[in-house]
Amino acid sequence: MDHLRRRLPPANSLIVLEAAGRHLNFTRAGEELALTQSAVSRQIQLLEDHLGAPMFHRQGRQLQLTRDGARLHRAVSMGLDHIADVAVDIRRHRGTGELTVATSVAFASYWLMARLTQFRSQHPEIELRLVASTKLHDLVAAGVDIAIRYGSGQWEGLEAIRIFDNEIWPVCAPSYLADRGPLPRVEALLDETLLHLGQFDRNWVTWQAWLAAQGIKAAPRKRGLEFDNYLVLLQAAVRGEGVALCGRRLAEDFIARGDLLRPILTSLRSDRAFYILYPQNIPLSATARKFRDWLVKAAS
Repeated sequence: MDHLRRRLPPANSLIVLEAAGRHLNFTRAGEELALTQSAVSRQIQLLEDHLGAPMFHRQGRQLQLTRDGARLHRAVSMGLDHIADVAVDIRRHRGTGELTVATSVAFASYWLMARLTQFRSQHPEIELRLVASTKLHDLVAAGVDIAIRYGSGQWEGLEAIRIFDNEIWPVCAPSYLADRGPLPRVEALLDETLLHLGQFDRNWVTWQAWLAAQGIKAAPRKRGLEFDNYLVLLQAAVRGEGVALCGRRLAEDFIARGDLLRPILTSLRSDRAFYILYPQNIPLSATARKFRDWLVKAAS
């Protein structure tokens, strides 16, 4: 083993080479591996120092593999693909009653958890593991059987089943409107306390975008509140601290319980939707198929 370790380049640099050589872009490779562009560059430099040969060269603004870089990239890709195939096969033959499902924290908290009791009562033999995360790039590597994501429906290497669309509504607590009454028109929102999400991904609809979609370009006249976490933002709305934007599927249980209401019935239909995702070209286990079919029915 020591002899093999001396012959091999640093393992981390080989993984970085595979991603950088596939994307021919250090920034995109870093995004895939959760590394900064400079960290990718350092790993490539470490590999080049170890081998005494450059792996990449630039042609204008385009990054290209050198001849040595292409040879090593091909070998690394083949080796990692073989390792991945064996790992998938091992996972596929684990306990047949195990199931790992990944979704966002918000969807898990405000929609899925309230319905999992039904699934568990129908399938008590299945041991369910829920991974609440928005940053899962490789379902196979993470041991995830099925993921639920909100987006455009295009994910490389994944099958995507659309389960429901989404509308974006303003919502607030009944107590917030106690002394105000229903809002007469959309423009009245400019004088309300609006709850903002300070850090959001490309799927998030901001108040500015929502109001603009209703033909309103003016800025709110009242200072709002900003949060860096959507769960905290929605809880602030439940406490009566202001008006939040919420997707219909996440808001419907709050509204059914009377915790939230719609102060105005105007909505924005999103061009994105919720999807069930699982790896392409890898057959779903019987357990995963049961969950997929149940989820499609529950969402409908």
